[in-house]
Amino acid sequence: MIRFHGLRQAGVFIWTLIYVINQHIHVSAPTLRRFELDITSTFLNPDCQNSPYPVLLVNNQFPAPTLRVVKGDDVEVIIHNSATALNVSTSVHFHGIRQYGTVESDGVPEVTQTAIPPGETFIHRFRVIDQSGTYFYHAHVSFQDDTVQGALIVYDDEKSFPKDSHEENHQILHDGPYQYDGERILQLSEWWHQEFLEREAYYMGKDFIFDKGANSILINGRTVHHDNYNSSLDISAGGDCPGYSVLDVQPNKTYRIRVIGSQSFRTLGLAIGQHKMTIIESDGQLTKPYEVDWLEIGPGQRFSVLIHTGNMKKDTDNLFPISTSYRWRHRSPGEHSENGFAYLRYSTIDQPGLQTIYKPVLPERTGLEIAQKHQYPSYTLVDELPAFPRENNPDWFWRDIAPMNDYNEVELKLLSASPDRVIKLRSTSVKLENNETRYLMNGRMPVVREQHILADLMQGRMNVNINHLDEDGYAPDRNTFPIKKGEVVDIVLQNTQSGRNCLIHPWHTHGHSHYMIASGRGEYIHTTHGDIRNYPTPILRDVSMVYPSESDESGGCGWSKIRIYADNPGLWALHCHITSHMMQGKMAVIEESPELINSHKLYEYDTEWYIFINKLIDQANILNKHK
Repeated sequence: MIRFHGLRQAGVFIWTLIYVINQHIHVSAPTLRRFELDITSTFLNPDCQNSPYPVLLVNNQFPAPTLRVVKGDDVEVIIHNSATALNVSTSVHFHGIRQYGTVESDGVPEVTQTAIPPGETFIHRFRVIDQSGTYFYHAHVSFQDDTVQGALIVYDDEKSFPKDSHEENHQILHDGPYQYDGERILQLSEWWHQEFLEREAYYMGKDFIFDKGANSILINGRTVHHDNYNSSLDISAGGDCPGYSVLDVQPNKTYRIRVIGSQSFRTLGLAIGQHKMTIIESDGQLTKPYEVDWLEIGPGQRFSVLIHTGNMKKDTDNLFPISTSYRWRHRSPGEHSENGFAYLRYSTIDQPGLQTIYKPVLPERTGLEIAQKHQYPSYTLVDELPAFPRENNPDWFWRDIAPMNDYNEVELKLLSASPDRVIKLRSTSVKLENNETRYLMNGRMPVVREQHILADLMQGRMNVNINHLDEDGYAPDRNTFPIKKGEVVDIVLQNTQSGRNCLIHPWHTHGHSHYMIASGRGEYIHTTHGDIRNYPTPILRDVSMVYPSESDESGGCGWSKIRIYADNPGLWALHCHITSHMMQGKMAVIEESPELINSHKLYEYDTEWYIFINKLIDQANILNKHK
């Protein structure tokens, strides 16, 4: 929303400023929930490997603190960039939150804001309008989202908001028709044995050859790297290696597991030993119950699943392995990841917080030998893990999953309408003359902007005329794809071969949720494929996959078509959620009726407020100079 200089050390001014904001914003008074997030730099070794690496953390936590709000709340998040040691700018995006009337809080550098420099503060303010479910927040600069990532849970109402953890046993939780005894968060991420700034230099520089993939898959911020099964690490809660993450649950109960795909590269399979999962939510929309043995989770996607626990068993540790598998990887399809493991544990004591345990997952051939050598009291062999299918099937189970409620008249009209506009985005990976690799969108180089587009618009430097667009709907004078409020817009996301292979790509829409309405193989040709609708019950999502296929003569190798209803004037990023691909240019900006942004602003600020805030900033800067 607003950026402030030098306020981090002047806490009294921050809170005075917040009071003034509350007094001078002319809106009705929904509940205001306020969070303060301090981004600092430190060293981290979450997979018990040989050495830690410099990272950014939020409030010194990884994963970052969980933010819990209720539908209809006003949410205020104060972001301090205290990462002065690494001297990096940052920003935070609230993934899946549509930001109705608050485009300035979307958190995308070069689009809605300038990245927050070290020592500065940015305040996001938005209202959660007609949304509930499982979301998350993450950095939107470089590879900072490796560690700047935390859950954002939106409850439907105050009654569904869990009480304090010690009271959970006495509370039945509700969401729509679903009831459960408790909820847990399972957050996936990836970890590289390389500094994130070095990785950025590799991807953006002349030495880039291919995506190397992460060294470890983390669950709730932890794992044990597979090279360390023969190591002499101090494996204990307070030692060098706390072990694997544990989700503690009580026997004979029903739990909601909120699964967050905050990994930034791989598409993963996820399964829980001896427990089926019933999908009840995807990307914030409740679904009809759909039972599965395993989930396919791309970067940025979220699910809620219900699991039903059984009886405690005597003479066992009551531990059930949680395992991951690489999906759509061209080598070793269907195999388990090397170290993406955790445990579900039956316990008579309710412990919603994060726990750890060391029960190593050992390779089948040498596991017994390793266990005997190190005298492990217990262990899991790989062949005891839940299995995954070897085949990769396009569209997974998506065509069978349906929204919880039948479509209303407005939704039926939207889904059956002919589109007002069709935008095809064809991304190709190319090696430039200087040997750098970039993604071209419809043949165009990535745009580097001197300042963010929203500033150009608000300062009157942006032409909003859409009468002179390129044939593909592109506005070359401002490097956006303009659409109009009230339009039904179909966006075709076209895969092309990258190197020797065609890859899977998760695409994320900012500012709108979308319906996935069709997908196909090869190249999308509108006259041939324009009327295809092979998703019978599409659900609202904010991340959809473009699945790979064999290439045709034009180089196309798979496409997906998503549909949005333009109801949110603003400037909205649309990008691949594989972070390295986005950095290399796999991104577009949807410009929706920018002339209406002012009239759709959720918050109005008066002149008195601006004068007072400027005085506060001046005082804070003076105070900091004397510290």
